Amino acid sequence: MKLTKIKYKNKTIKVSFKKIDHYGYFDTKANELVIRKGLSNQYLARTLFHEIFHIITTLNKFPVKQHGEEKIAQLSEEYYYILRHNDSLRKFLFRCFET
Repeated sequence: MKLTKIKYKNKTIKVSFKKIDHYGYFDTKANELVIRKGLSNQYLARTLFHEIFHIITTLNKFPVKQHGEEKIAQLSEEYYYILRHNDSLRKFLFRCFET
């Protein structure tokens, strides 16, 4: 399955994979999430959590800059580790999506 878009708040964010220096970024003007092509699954998951955090804060106009936006966004990457090391939690959450 190829990731081409993310829907959130009546918006559709285009997702593309390109050769870039950073792991990823959310281009608010183009409404596009750009992810570095060729990332390992671990870095891909962490980058997606991080960039989804930026999408959520941007579309909700949440003022995180005063707290250090990148520092706060890095915390979202911890979902990767929690879900990776808690099989029962991961399976439970996926079952929640089935309803």
